[in-house]
Amino acid sequence: MRKVLHFLGTLRRLRPHPSPEASANNKQNGGQTCSDANANMTAVAGSSTAGSGHIWENLRHVLLLCGGYLEPQASTVKYENKEVLVDVLEAQRFVHDVFATLGVPNEAASEMSDALIAADYMGKRSLGIHSLPAITVDLLNLTIDPSKQPKVQSERDAVALVDGQNAPGPVVANFCINLAIDKARKQGIGYVAAHRSNAIGLESWYACQALTHRMIGICMSNGPAVLVPSGGIEPLLGRNSIACSVGSTSDQFIMEVGMPAYPIEQLALEYSNGYLRHIPNNVALDSHGMPTNCAAEALRAQRLRPFTPEHKGFGLAAMVDILCGVMTGARYATQLRRRGLFSSDTESSDLGQVYIAIDPMRFSVSFEDRLADFHQLLRNIISSDPTQPFWLPGNKELQHMRLVDNQGGLALLPCTLSILQELSDYFKIEPLRFNPITK
Repeated sequence: MRKVLHFLGTLRRLRPHPSPEASANNKQNGGQTCSDANANMTAVAGSSTAGSGHIWENLRHVLLLCGGYLEPQASTVKYENKEVLVDVLEAQRFVHDVFATLGVPNEAASEMSDALIAADYMGKRSLGIHSLPAITVDLLNLTIDPSKQPKVQSERDAVALVDGQNAPGPVVANFCINLAIDKARKQGIGYVAAHRSNAIGLESWYACQALTHRMIGICMSNGPAVLVPSGGIEPLLGRNSIACSVGSTSDQFIMEVGMPAYPIEQLALEYSNGYLRHIPNNVALDSHGMPTNCAAEALRAQRLRPFTPEHKGFGLAAMVDILCGVMTGARYATQLRRRGLFSSDTESSDLGQVYIAIDPMRFSVSFEDRLADFHQLLRNIISSDPTQPFWLPGNKELQHMRLVDNQGGLALLPCTLSILQELSDYFKIEPLRFNPITK
């Protein structure tokens, strides 16, 4: 738990101010009103479409690549298919500057950049900086309103319903988990649901924020339909991940599970960087509803099978959609729109989410000792293969955080690095500083 707490504290203490270049492009950043932010966003979007359209072409190229419509070699040739290392806080600074230049207020830009960097730091690169182009397109299309703040729509002592007001997903998520933690501090449990929200990225990032208060954190969100039911051919439900974090003074349990057998975000990341052409059998369908092991066809069709047994994976996704979509007043199932390239209009996402905080000391004053004993019992298992490590939930995330610390930064893939350079050139912000990886 100490590693996660330290990372949370570091990001909060060292959230960057906009660089001079970003400030020059967004003079009223941080102190602007809602109308100022909207005017700034409209100006950026207008200049991008009315001018040369260079940034649109490059963003469109990356999204087409991630959608399986283009071959990956062309976008990565500039960096010779080599990964590079970027300091965590340098990566946070750059992403923050991109958002600030797009008219996102300072605090919202910090929360959005924190969420992306946290995903990379915890080893979920498909939900990290690689997703910046899709978010940029949403901001340019004005499908997300960065000037808005979520508000409580209805409330009781231990529960609340929040209207996200189409604010950026991380802004809504931080508001909701903080509200849940405050309620749990007073009532022992806090249950906060949100609608009219946007994509929040890595759900476990928000669940982990309860660890700083020695609480259990739970987060879940619905999403656009990519999941095909067992025996079906059309996608009906989204990734619909659930995350849970539990910690003691010496141990941590971090679990996040998405329902597809192969996450669409991971598929897009690996394909766009030229690492993946074929996927395992029985994880995706093509546009005609037939099984395929071609990564490009799977990306174009966006039809994934649930993890096996499929009826249980799909059932768990349905449970999440009931809690996040049906119960909150948000959209659900096939009502939800796809982002970026796949959107035919500028209508808001209207995602639904649930955030839960639990004070375990209200149930057992010896909870942390019992949790430590529970972890020890799990560690004492006899492995079927002594050469392979036995993974407990949270171990992979902790191992990746240590790897990042030891190697001196985040490893960025060629396709991701290429579009970051394009964003830097177009918006005239300080380029991302990086170092080559030495093997």
